[in-house]
Amino acid sequence: MLKALELTGFKSFADKTRFEFPEGITVVVGPNGSGKSNVVDAVKWVLGTTSAKSLRGKEMSDVIFKSPNQSSRRDVNSAEATIIFDNSVRILPLEQDEVRVTRRVYRSGEGEYLINDEPCRLKDIKNLIRGTGIGADAYSIIEQGKVSRMLEASSKDRRQIFEEAAGISRFKAKKLETLRRLDRVDQNLLRLSDIVDEVEGRLKAVRNQATKARRYKEYSDRLQQLRTQIGLAQWRQLNEQIQVFDDQIEEVETQSNELNLQFEQSSQAVSEFDIQLERLAGDLQRQEELSAGVREKIAESVTTQSVQTQRLEELANEIARHRIQLAVTQSGVGGIANRLSSTQDDLDESQNRLAATQSQLQILQDQQADLQLQANQLQIDTEQQRESQVTVTKQVSDAESAFNQLAATTETLEHQHQETSEQLNRVQSTISTLEEDSARHQEQAELLTAALNSAEEELEVVTREVADNRHVYSRRQENLQALTERLTAVRERSNVLEELETRNSGINETIRHLLEKQHSTDPGDDSLGVIGLVADLLEVDFSSANLIDLALGKNTQLLVTDNDRLLDACRIGRMQLESQITIINLNNIDSSFQPLTLEDDPNVVCRADQLVHCIDKYRPLFFMLLSDTWITQDLTSAQQLWQRHRGQIQVITKAGERLDHHGVVTMGPPDSSSEIISRRSELRNLKQDIYILEAQVQDNRDEQERLQANIEQQDSQLNNLREFMQRKRTSLHEQQVNLQRCLDRLEIEQKQQQNLDSGLRKIQAQQTSTATASKIQETELATLNKYLQEINSSLSRFTKASHELERQNQTLTSRAVQLRVEAGKSEQRVSALKSQLQQYAQDHEERQTVVEDQAQLLKQAQLRHNASTMQILTATSRIAGHYLTKEQYRETTFAIRDRQDEIGAERKREARTGDKLRKEMDILVSKRHEIELSSGELRSQRTTLEERLREDYDIEISSLQLDEETEEETQQREEVEREIESLRRKLNNIGAVNMEALGELTDLEERFNTLSGQFQDLTLAKQSLEKIIQRIDADSRRLFLETLETIRQNFQQLYRKAFGGGQADIILEEGVDTLEAGVEIVTSPPGKPAINISLLSGGEKALTAVSLLLAIFQFRPSPFCLLDEVDAPFDEANIGRFINVLKDFLDFTRFIIVTHSKKTMTAADTLYGVTMQESGVSKQVSVRFEDVGTNGEISDDAVRRDAA
Repeated sequence: MLKALELTGFKSFADKTRFEFPEGITVVVGPNGSGKSNVVDAVKWVLGTTSAKSLRGKEMSDVIFKSPNQSSRRDVNSAEATIIFDNSVRILPLEQDEVRVTRRVYRSGEGEYLINDEPCRLKDIKNLIRGTGIGADAYSIIEQGKVSRMLEASSKDRRQIFEEAAGISRFKAKKLETLRRLDRVDQNLLRLSDIVDEVEGRLKAVRNQATKARRYKEYSDRLQQLRTQIGLAQWRQLNEQIQVFDDQIEEVETQSNELNLQFEQSSQAVSEFDIQLERLAGDLQRQEELSAGVREKIAESVTTQSVQTQRLEELANEIARHRIQLAVTQSGVGGIANRLSSTQDDLDESQNRLAATQSQLQILQDQQADLQLQANQLQIDTEQQRESQVTVTKQVSDAESAFNQLAATTETLEHQHQETSEQLNRVQSTISTLEEDSARHQEQAELLTAALNSAEEELEVVTREVADNRHVYSRRQENLQALTERLTAVRERSNVLEELETRNSGINETIRHLLEKQHSTDPGDDSLGVIGLVADLLEVDFSSANLIDLALGKNTQLLVTDNDRLLDACRIGRMQLESQITIINLNNIDSSFQPLTLEDDPNVVCRADQLVHCIDKYRPLFFMLLSDTWITQDLTSAQQLWQRHRGQIQVITKAGERLDHHGVVTMGPPDSSSEIISRRSELRNLKQDIYILEAQVQDNRDEQERLQANIEQQDSQLNNLREFMQRKRTSLHEQQVNLQRCLDRLEIEQKQQQNLDSGLRKIQAQQTSTATASKIQETELATLNKYLQEINSSLSRFTKASHELERQNQTLTSRAVQLRVEAGKSEQRVSALKSQLQQYAQDHEERQTVVEDQAQLLKQAQLRHNASTMQILTATSRIAGHYLTKEQYRETTFAIRDRQDEIGAERKREARTGDKLRKEMDILVSKRHEIELSSGELRSQRTTLEERLREDYDIEISSLQLDEETEEETQQREEVEREIESLRRKLNNIGAVNMEALGELTDLEERFNTLSGQFQDLTLAKQSLEKIIQRIDADSRRLFLETLETIRQNFQQLYRKAFGGGQADIILEEGVDTLEAGVEIVTSPPGKPAINISLLSGGEKALTAVSLLLAIFQFRPSPFCLLDEVDAPFDEANIGRFINVLKDFLDFTRFIIVTHSKKTMTAADTLYGVTMQESGVSKQVSVRFEDVGTNGEISDDAVRRDAA
């Protein structure tokens, strides 16, 4: 509910003004140009009006008060208006019981909005009041121009009022926002599709680059490992040399510390001597200061003795002077006491005469008071009679008006009787038509419901199938991605191994040349009999390959032949070998060798040759090489087995550890370049895995394509079903609305029929009651006229009595003046005597005080004389004591000076010892500096090594754990250097490498997956937004039709009530979508045929518009309704009907009416007046009915009464 309106500097309201709006009807009146319509403008302005034209201005700053010419007022810099709502029933979506909405604008053009004194936006205020019927352009504010514009507006513009009442304006805003979001989603989908294609192309290119980068990284890592190994050896050597110099520095440091300790002890002794000397110097200074203090005290005491002696003489003279003054003062006190007694007798006589005069004056004043009481009572009686006169006069006027109204009512009832009969015939014909339409709509609605239920069941089945297929498709996609990634990794590993095989990596250079020569030799030529390497003649499971590599060791590169031609060629020099090779002739193998039988040993897993697969031709070869090698579970079992068969077997653990025939243990990760058998076994496994993975990838792709086709088909089916259901729902809703509309109209027409039947009986009863009421009203009017004559007679008598009382009061007033003059003279005499008596008493008291002061001064002078005598004796005693203390201080000073000389000699001896120690320390510092220079050179070399490793490989060598270098590591350094050189050549041969491709590949894959997911999310979001728009349209269509039908019924009832009959209807434009259709209004005033709205009279137009707006109010009440001079076109009868209609809404709405009509004022519960006493400045005044003229002018009495 609207509670109050506060204005400050708004338009003509220069001063702060508050309008309270209690329950009921509040009427604001005032003459033309007084500013009463500014109250309406203020409400519109606060609620968000941004058009200065609608506020009757050119620009928004025109709402700020501007002082008129020749006015003493100054312009204000801002305008402010606040609307206060009672929110106890939570009409507004806030938790406060009172809500304040404020708008403020400054002359600079800046403005602000506030809710409960908190800054906000205009959008926040509109959201706050949306759907409540409150708003600058809503139906809660009805202006005279708005009434005509609503009737003359097009059907499309008129529709907006009904949309606000239906509350679908928020749906339209939500739909507009959803359409914007849908447009953004479409744009994002288009952009994202291009990006996904671009990323996918880049991903394919980067994968090729990453394969090359991985190979480069393997070589680089190995190179880093070897360079780090060399660097660690150099670091270890430099550390050992630095440590030698550090030990020397530590030795020198020890010697230096010993000397430093002795030097510190010597320095400490010197410091102690210095402290003692300093302490003695302080003691000597204090003794001298004490002696000086004693000398000063002696001088001070002598001075005090001299001063007190002089003071003693002065006090003796002062005592003699005070004794003389005391005797003179005591002699003058006696004369003043005699004059004081004589004056007291005169005062008593004057006071007696004054009391007699005041007694006579009091008697006259009592008589005047009695007369005044009688006059006041007479004045009260007169005012009461005058008020009765005004009341009875108004009652006479009201009775005459009521009598005239009854006559008009009688005429109206006769006209209504005739119209009601005609309406009854029309209603019966309408009922028959509506019953037929209802049956037809009911049948069509049942058919549509059956079709819709069937479609919903089919939709549910298809939706489940689509969800299942999407779930399966998602799993297939995840499997495909995992298989693709695994296939890529396997292929890359296989490519690396194949390249190593192609280059015969890890094989002796000479053997490689022999094998190449053997392969290139024509089979018909003389062959060297080379079969191949041992590693070429066997196959091993990948899980056991590393064990066979370890068991064979260097024998993996054993060259196998079937004759001795190779040996002969080497022996006669026909073939030159670049490096050492090992050859075995299959024909020379001793097959009679019998190995140990250890299968039953619990520590044994198997014999090594049992893990090898080969043709029978080569079985003796591997039996010879591996039959003495046994496999165990762990190193402990291997050691136990080797101990039992020392020197006869070689033992290998599953973890890759080896104990050879001599007990030498080999452990740790193997060199990948020497694992030829493991490499070939892994390559065979990888090729099998590639074949299997390729088949699985193809199967998954085929399955995905099949699922995708099914999903697309089912999606199309779902869309068709949804469109079919939407069409059916729309048709069903339209049929239901039509059916409900027919039923509602049928119910209304049936009720109207009943109302018309009873209406004829009521009209006859009303005619009878109206005639009776007219007779009663006539009798009451005669009684009131007689009572008015009696009141006039009483007023005449009261006037005569008032004149007589005034004459008696004048006589008493004259006598009282004479007595007041006599009393005044007596009071002056008494006052003079009291003043003289007071002066004498004051003189006597002052002289007595002087006597006491003289006696006190004499006593004080005697006391000071005695005190001075005592101070002289005390000063003499102190002088003697100070001379004794001075002699004691002089003896102590001589003793301190002797002690200073002794300590100074001891300090010089200790200082010479410290100088000798400092020279020895300087020699040690020079020696340490030489050692540190040598150590610094080594540290510089170590730092260079550390920085090189840090810059090249980001290795902090200082943080690594360093072990002592073994003899074996020293021997292998040359091999490491050669391998480093080989790796550098390989890196150069690879060429340009994009190392960032490895990281970019991961990023691209993640980005591709992310973008693909976003693309799917946007597609789903688009579908969701389209569904939201469909739902908004359906809800808006339903709410609008329901609202329109309810308002239509309300309008028909209110129209008949406002016009006392007639018909009106609201019709929706046909052949147009419900969400776009215009709204037409058809009316038929009583006694007139159906005519166009433009042909109605001004009063009929206004009453029709008000009826329509109040019909909207009845459907969706607003907390308040502001009516700005809408009753201007009405005559007296129409105003009465208008007021009767408003009273039906007072339970839930507060009405504020700006008007000139006195008829409208009679309905007011609260009445405000607006006037302009000061030019251009509106002022609110409280007025009564009789204070307002016919043109809204307010009487001067009301203005003066309000000011008082």
